[in-house]
Amino acid sequence: MIFALRKQRRRRWLRAQPFPKDWRQIIERNVAFFHRLSARDQAELLGHIQVFLGEKRFEGCGGLELTDEIVVTIAVQACLLLLHRKTDYFPGLLTILVYPSTYLVEEKRHVQGPVWEEGTMHRQGETGHRMGSMVLAWDVAKAGAVDSSDGKNVVLHEFAHQLDYENSAVDGAPAFASREQQLSWGEVMRTEFASLRSAEDIGIPTLLDTYGATNPAEFFAVATEAFFERPRALRSRHPKLYAELRRATAVFSSESGRILRGKS
Repeated sequence: MIFALRKQRRRRWLRAQPFPKDWRQIIERNVAFFHRLSARDQAELLGHIQVFLGEKRFEGCGGLELTDEIVVTIAVQACLLLLHRKTDYFPGLLTILVYPSTYLVEEKRHVQGPVWEEGTMHRQGETGHRMGSMVLAWDVAKAGAVDSSDGKNVVLHEFAHQLDYENSAVDGAPAFASREQQLSWGEVMRTEFASLRSAEDIGIPTLLDTYGATNPAEFFAVATEAFFERPRALRSRHPKLYAELRRATAVFSSESGRILRGKS
């Protein structure tokens, strides 16, 4: 109890600090969606960034030297997921490892039955339940911030996984405020997930990245990308999914609705 109270006091103190002018300039230069938020939402977001950067550790990898531009550009995208939510700031995440660009990993992938495939894979980002860390490619993370309408954003994708983990499961469902909301999300997600898998099998073009057909966790991450990057198109083509994501994130209130007036 004492530790929790101290943590909350420190977070209030961090949010109350003047936001560094050079950080604000980085955001205004690099992050397209920031200009579409209301003044109130911008202020809330900047406060979340103060806490996030006060609690998370960044490490440069592959020869990358960390700069304020790198950590702030990543932080502002991550903290967009925290707007209007009661949050503990991605409690399972301690460290963000940043590579200059796409990095290579040795991976063992299940093909079928007893058959596994091993090889070197290119990756733009990854995180995992109980890993305590996240890996991101800086050039891809920056590109996602600059272009907020292409439906792809590696930072939103990986931090959506962190939201998923907050209910102690990897099931494509973040922590909901009520049992009713949880059941409603589960019903819609099962239908939309099945539809995406069918579209991938048949080869039908989809708004959602078909990588989301891999499993429910990836579906939630891909749907989160579409929700923030192509909200108009998602609302038009997947209205029930859009409505559930709106309830889950609580971002598109009357105050922050201006983000919807960006590109679809």
